[in-house]
Amino acid sequence: MPIQDRISRIARGIEESLPIGLAKDFKSNIEAVVRSNLEGLDIVTSEQHAVQKRILERAVQRIGELEERITELEAAPSSSDSVSGSGEPSRKA
Repeated sequence: MPIQDRISRIARGIEESLPIGLAKDFKSNIEAVVRSNLEGLDIVTSEQHAVQKRILERAVQRIGELEERITELEAAPSSSDSVSGSGEPSRKA
């Protein structure tokens, strides 16, 4: 449900709880106050939350894969780790 619809629904609920004459006078003010307060909050829709959750899950999965790969690479012998005839590790220029 779009945020505008939610704001209108909240404003209607407040309007219905007020006396009839007072509600008509304050209808636009009620909606403006509700909109202002909701916009000040850091709110996301459930759809936006679901998308962000999937992105985060994929990132965590990818980080795990990369950590495993790093562990494999660190465990594998490397040609740069070999020792030259002088007793010093070989260095690439």
